[in-house]
Amino acid sequence: MAVKFGVAFGCEVFVISRSKAKEAEAIAMGAKAIIPSGDEAALKEAAGTLDGIIDTVSAKHDITTLTTLLAPRGRLVMVGLPPQQPTLNHFDMILRNLTVSGSVIGNLAMTQEMLDFCGQHNITADVEVIDMDYVNKAMVRMEEGDVKFRFVIDINKSLAL
Repeated sequence: MAVKFGVAFGCEVFVISRSKAKEAEAIAMGAKAIIPSGDEAALKEAAGTLDGIIDTVSAKHDITTLTTLLAPRGRLVMVGLPPQQPTLNHFDMILRNLTVSGSVIGNLAMTQEMLDFCGQHNITADVEVIDMDYVNKAMVRMEEGDVKFRFVIDINKSLAL
């Protein structure tokens, strides 16, 4: 969703992912390219080039990898909640005047504004619809990083069993 919002806002969007496995989907959503976080050369090339990053990851990950990609006065907005508290390189944050902030869901008016914006720009969520009996397999897939989109459980189909 962040990619689609960024494109709709007129931003040049890059996706940061562990690999290029989701590159076709990211480009189809309007992203310019993927920056693979597991590729040292790609990270070095992208260092200091991004004005902002929306961090949606809720698994343990290195925040410093993200902050090194930010340009001076860049902003990292965290919306995912990793299980451990992240550590930051305070020296780098201060010298480069970086900002880290967080966000949770908005109030009703903000939610309505977001939904209106989605309607005006034809922004929809990409999901993988699953049955209730697939939930355990979905959890394993999430742990293995084998998920491209959010899982949505088809409750009506599950209740009809």
